[in-house]
Amino acid sequence: MDALGQLVLHLAGSPLVLPLVFLFVLIDALFPPVPSESVVIALAAVSVSTGHPSLPLLAAAAGLGAFLGDNLTYEIGRRIGVARFAWMRRGWFARIVAKATAALEHRVSSAVLAARFVPGGRVGVNLVAGATGIRRTVFRPLALLSSACWTAYMVIIGAVAGAWVREHPAVGALVAAGLGLLVGLLIDTALGIIRRRRQFETYPHPVTTP
Repeated sequence: MDALGQLVLHLAGSPLVLPLVFLFVLIDALFPPVPSESVVIALAAVSVSTGHPSLPLLAAAAGLGAFLGDNLTYEIGRRIGVARFAWMRRGWFARIVAKATAALEHRVSSAVLAARFVPGGRVGVNLVAGATGIRRTVFRPLALLSSACWTAYMVIIGAVAGAWVREHPAVGALVAAGLGLLVGLLIDTALGIIRRRRQFETYPHPVTTP
């Protein structure tokens, strides 16, 4: 953990940090294991403590990467679909596509906005949005809004954590990453509760009489 904090501090002072943040977030739109959330949050915490990197520029790099990454995923779905290859029709990918399809059928706007906060979910929703022919004029404004909300969320969490431990930026980076993970789990839990409630309202249990 200390090595992670030192690495974040080293990147914060590098002229390459903003291009790397942009690249991390862009790739994360297609490959969720890339830890873009933790990188953005940690660097925001370091920025508050040290002034590097610039917080507005960090937000701009992350937001642009998120928006372009989501649109790239959408375009891939539009061109190759979600069932062209055998591996797309089974396993984890098929399950993600099924959930994304159900979410988009219910309401496009809420699906796209919520999916940005769920790493696997955003890949599935953006791919399916492209594959099912949702118009670009509908998808792109939603992707822009979701990217802005996601970026603000990441930067604010990092900035708050950095302010708490201003004298120890490495600790701030670690605290911010942990706080971001916690809030992310809470959001995921809340979305799960809302989803189950909607399913219950759609398919209520039959009332039995004695």
